[in-house]
Amino acid sequence: MMNLREWKIKTEESIKDSIKDTIRNGGTVNESLFSIEDLEQEIIVEDFEEIVEDFEEISFIDENDLEFKCPDLQETVEFIPSEYGNEMDIEAEINLDEASVHIESLRKIADLMFAEDYEIEFMDEAARAKIVFKRAKGEISKKKKCGPGMKLSGNRCIPQAGAQKAKEKVKGIKLKRAKKAMGSGKKKKAAIKAKITKKRVSGRARNFSNTEN
Repeated sequence: MMNLREWKIKTEESIKDSIKDTIRNGGTVNESLFSIEDLEQEIIVEDFEEIVEDFEEISFIDENDLEFKCPDLQETVEFIPSEYGNEMDIEAEINLDEASVHIESLRKIADLMFAEDYEIEFMDEAARAKIVFKRAKGEISKKKKCGPGMKLSGNRCIPQAGAQKAKEKVKGIKLKRAKKAMGSGKKKKAAIKAKITKKRVSGRARNFSNTEN
């Protein structure tokens, strides 16, 4: 249950979002509890999106990498799946103490990313698993974001109130542009490697999920 302060903050944010939608749709706002100029600046920041075309390797921003209590906006990147997008490998690490690996879920994620296949590597030195979605298709979108504990006000970041603290944490993900040009010999080797990989992945999956053939 919310206290009075939390209810007030939530109500103000709801009104603020409604006014922004009106401005986005070309409507006129005659009176407002908020600065229209600040709201227009926030809309520019929130709607900013730029496709990253040229990269060899890029890391998704981790919330811990964002500068805490920084009043400046910082850039983040996001993978947007697309059947006709660029091909790239998406590499992610999972802490097995906090989450489990379900093969069916990974297959669904691979399908959503339009990936051809995926590999799982369990790291012996730590309770972690590395998952690589091979030749996923999509685009890398650059956006702007405030650091943890901060919120957007105009075109700057200010400290959040307690009820507005961010709850989600962005996981670190590395992406690599996949190689498109291959000779026939390399393609044959790649096909053999793919078969071995699939066999190895399915075997590990059975062991991990305590199932039998």
